[in-house]
Amino acid sequence: MLISVEGLDGVGKSTITNHLSSFLNMPIAEKPIKKLLYLDDEQSKKITEKIYSCYSSNIQAMYYLMGYLSVLEDAKKDDILMDRGFLSTYYFSYNKENSALFDMFVMNYGVPDLTIVLYASVEERIKRIKNRNISDDDLKKKRLYVDGYDKYFEALKKYNMPYLLINNENLSLEETSSLVLTLLELIMAKRENFDILKDLFSIENLFLNSQYSFQEITELISNKINSNVSISKTKVLRKGSDNNETNNY
Repeated sequence: MLISVEGLDGVGKSTITNHLSSFLNMPIAEKPIKKLLYLDDEQSKKITEKIYSCYSSNIQAMYYLMGYLSVLEDAKKDDILMDRGFLSTYYFSYNKENSALFDMFVMNYGVPDLTIVLYASVEERIKRIKNRNISDDDLKKKRLYVDGYDKYFEALKKYNMPYLLINNENLSLEETSSLVLTLLELIMAKRENFDILKDLFSIENLFLNSQYSFQEITELISNKINSNVSISKTKVLRKGSDNNETNNY
């Protein structure tokens, strides 16, 4: 199983991924292209600079998709977490010129089994980065000051990706970690639970969920899951009753 944790700079995805890795005992595939090609930081930096300065967006996309493909292959044997995966590759590299490449890739190789997308506003993400380090290099990136989530949402819908979108604007990183862990444990225990949770944590409910506290969200999850269990049991009982009536005749 491959689970990808996605989100824009400062939303807390690396912290959350590390917490999930510890609790679930799952390895993290971080910057897989470096691992695949045995690159150190300096080599990776030089190759990236060359690709972006000398080659088309097709080559840029293929470079990162190759690393992502290696993780897809590894995930056939083991459960793996990703700190940024296909969705980030789409965000950084997709355009009209290489759209056919992305379409071909998804059709032939697929997307993560589950993508966890963390959302917070530009203002909140900047505040978090400043709190961790006022001199952080991320503060110099122009992309930080733009809400680019529309491109994330575009990919989620275009490729029908299984996802849960968590608005952690008003949640601490500890609360976010606990919430994501709860969701994953429910899904791993019973895959049908995803069908209940995906509507609750959807693009359509992105800002609705920000109005709830951590406690209210966890209670809402519990109510949704328990309500579905009760409905399922009722259906089974009714079916049994119907069968008995039929047998009596």
